[in-house]
Parts: sequence; C-alpha cells; structure tokens
Amino acid sequence: MQNYKKLLLFLLFIPLAAIAGYYLLTFLLVGPAEDNFFELKNHDVGTHEVSVEILNSHNESVFKESYKLLPDESVSRIKPFNLKNSFDQKKYTFKVVLDNGVAEERTSISLHRWSTAIIDIYWDNETPIMIGVVTV
Repeated sequence: MQNYKKLLLFLLFIPLAAIAGYYLLTFLLVGPAEDNFFELKNHDVGTHEVSVEILNSHNESVFKESYKLLPDESVSRIKPFNLKNSFDQKKYTFKVVLDNGVAEERTSISLHRWSTAIIDIYWDNETPIMIGVVTV
C-alpha cells in the first residue's frame, strides 16, 4: 500500500513538473509579458480629443475611453489579465476617432503577451491616425 502512494505521488509530480518547466523555460527564453495593452501618443503641436474603442474577436467592446491629449502627451493602458497570461494570439479591432469624427481609423490586429498596440496621432499626415504593433 505504501508503494502505491509513492507511485501515485511520483506520477502526479511528473505532469506538474513538465507544466512548470514549460512556463519557466518560456519565461527564460523570451522574458516577461509586455505590460501595456496600447500606447497612444499625440505627435502634433495642438491638443486633440481621441476616443479609443477596442473590440474582441466576437465583436464585443472590451475597452472604450476618450482622452484629451496635449502636444507630445501620451497615455497607455495595462493589458487585460487574460491576454497578459496567455500564450495565444488574440485578435482585436481598434477603432480610434480623432476630434469627434474629423478622422477615424479602424484596424484589426493580433496581439499576444509580448506585443503592444501603438496609436500615433500626426495631424499633418495624409492619415492622421496610425495604428501599429510593437513586439518585444
């Protein structure tokens, strides 16, 4: 009976050690998750009101907020728990509206724990709103 308990404990230990080893190896190879969900920066010399809405892959709103950005001001938001602690890519749609509808950009991007969406405002550009992804 004592040997069966030892065998069961050993068999339980193997999968737990494999899972812990996988996460530890991933952390050591690629580092910790990126903290920011998105970064928004106003590169213009004027103040702008920017509205950001983020939809998940089921077209449900997961974030919606408006900001009044001064020249060269930036804001960022922390990643949701499920994205920061997942190894899968998740698809999001970013809808950014500048100055109550003067300019609007809608882009679908895939993010994972090591990437951040970057939203840049350049009023003098042909496209004043640029949305991209930075991966560490």
